[in-house]
Amino acid sequence: MNRTVKIGFASLNGGLGGICLGVALLLFQVGIEGTLLALPIAFISLGVISTVLGLIMLVGRLVMKIMARKNPDYDKEIADSDKEIDILEGDERNIAISRRAMSTTFGFTQHLDKVLLIFLMVMQVELAVTLVFLAALVAKAVINVLLRHKYNREM
Repeated sequence: MNRTVKIGFASLNGGLGGICLGVALLLFQVGIEGTLLALPIAFISLGVISTVLGLIMLVGRLVMKIMARKNPDYDKEIADSDKEIDILEGDERNIAISRRAMSTTFGFTQHLDKVLLIFLMVMQVELAVTLVFLAALVAKAVINVLLRHKYNREM
């Protein structure tokens, strides 16, 4: 089994375990309040994120396998050993497509994050929640600037 598939299944199973643990904590803790209420919600949130990432990895691998079968140079022995898929993953064109999709998604989420921050402020959510969200946006912007500087020096 390929490394990507192993990581995908591990992420999927870990995420489902986190969701189950969070739901169990919510159901079996009577009278929880304050910061203890955040623990089960955090487990559920991290579980959902991990499950979605695992599903994305597994579905991506399946799509790559379908693409390999549609390839006119398809060789059953090579494809069964997943070498064809590894070749497709390392192909410069596919890497460029993947990076373009990620950059487009990043640009969209920047606008979405700004709208969500305004929504949090208008709804008068607790200041701590808004500041944590704002700190995440600032961290994302700083990482973007540092990576852009790094890539400009390399080219």
